[in-house]
Amino acid sequence: MAARQRLILSILAVLAVFIVGTAGYMVIEVDQHPTFLDAAFMTTITLSTVGYGEAWELSPAGRLWSIGVITFGIATVSIAFTSLVTLFVGGELRSLRQSRKMRDTINKMSHHVIVCGFGRMGSLATREILQRGLFVAVIEADKRKLRHLREADTPFIIGNATDEDVLLEAGLMRADALVATLPHDADNVYVSLTAHTIHPELPIIARAEQPSAEEKLKRAGATRVVCSQVMGATHIANVLTRPNVVDFVDIANKGVDLEMDEYIVGTRSPLAGTTLRDSPLRQKTGAIVVAIKHADGKTHVNPDPDELLSVGDTLVLVGPAGVSSRLDSL
Repeated sequence: MAARQRLILSILAVLAVFIVGTAGYMVIEVDQHPTFLDAAFMTTITLSTVGYGEAWELSPAGRLWSIGVITFGIATVSIAFTSLVTLFVGGELRSLRQSRKMRDTINKMSHHVIVCGFGRMGSLATREILQRGLFVAVIEADKRKLRHLREADTPFIIGNATDEDVLLEAGLMRADALVATLPHDADNVYVSLTAHTIHPELPIIARAEQPSAEEKLKRAGATRVVCSQVMGATHIANVLTRPNVVDFVDIANKGVDLEMDEYIVGTRSPLAGTTLRDSPLRQKTGAIVVAIKHADGKTHVNPDPDELLSVGDTLVLVGPAGVSSRLDSL
């Protein structure tokens, strides 16, 4: 039991001893006609053991009652004091303040990514997402990972991501995406289903430990499913058969001198209403368009130079690092 809970229970126990003790004096010493104030005073000096004189001449039964009040009172007060010291010395009070501050931070967040699970994949995904300049809120059930969560320098909630209330507390309705990286496929299915039911338009990227879980995750509402076994096997095969292609993609993913990126044509973009041939894209940025996903969902790979660009089209680009930011400034 947490020190805070022990402290609350101890205080309630002390109050109970005080109330019962006061009532006991009024019943046992009825012949002395003590008032409530007299009985409460007698209980107080008995509990505190300050040594004041008796409020009235106690009967033998009253003295036995005093012994009981002292015995139970000292025990409960000692437990309450120990819990109070533990709360301060053990750092739990500081943790409570940090937790409250963390929840306030998450309540102010919007357009962020919720990462469910801070295991090996979850921690790596969080780091990569943060490096891309996005905001992240993490949900983790294991309190033993508190140190790693604090080191990640991102807001987090200690709770079960399969709980609807925890997802809402993490800002599910204000988030731009949810990433489910819990260690068990069944939990990721449940998280995806819960999140999709609450927020059907939210993109959900879910981890699949077993390839057989991929279809279940998609039926549960996952937009994309990442299976580490399949991806790892595919990467090994590509390294063996197409090592230069793999090297090129790795360099582009790191975004050092070259990167692969995507750019959505906005209403104010100078690319809207132009063809690839007439657009200033190649001359201004040095990027190459390898695919276009039109707003109607159709994707054209290696598009024709006369392909017309419209608002809402997504361009898949290969070019110098920071190509998207340069397109925004055209």
